[in-house]
Amino acid sequence: MKKILLISLLVLTSQVKAEDAFQKLQSMIGVEPSVEVNLGAAMLGLLSGVTSEEKQISDVMKNLTEISVRVYDLDDGDFKGDLKKIKSFISFTAGEMKSLGMEQLAAIREDDSTVYIMAEMVGDSMQGLSVISLDDDSELVFIKIGGQIMMKDLAGLMDRFDVDLSDIDID
Repeated sequence: MKKILLISLLVLTSQVKAEDAFQKLQSMIGVEPSVEVNLGAAMLGLLSGVTSEEKQISDVMKNLTEISVRVYDLDDGDFKGDLKKIKSFISFTAGEMKSLGMEQLAAIREDDSTVYIMAEMVGDSMQGLSVISLDDDSELVFIKIGGQIMMKDLAGLMDRFDVDLSDIDID
């Protein structure tokens, strides 16, 4: 899960009704997220300047316009939701993104894990990316990152953090 979260934070998410998806998830789950991150363009610009010594990180961050992250602990005693509905929502949301022209970069469909990584590509740059991940039927992560990132910058950043994608089915 940590690997997926790291990958998710390194790439960009789409503008595809993500706020609506966050709200739908919130009402379906019925519990507050255990982690909630909302960074806008101004804060990301400041962080980009702070990381100027780390050129690869700074190169990626300077073009970001937003990062939103929600993590829900589903094994918490407060969660009374239906995991089947949540899995259906994840699949439906990924399908809706595909129908709007996004590319499915990766999908993991296992008994206890469901992950979709969806990207909006324009030429050799990513204009947005969404990651939806349900891991061990106990943790749901929804990440939306907006902005532009060049694939060469992303590859360098993934190398920098030693991210291995060999165990992910790329469609």
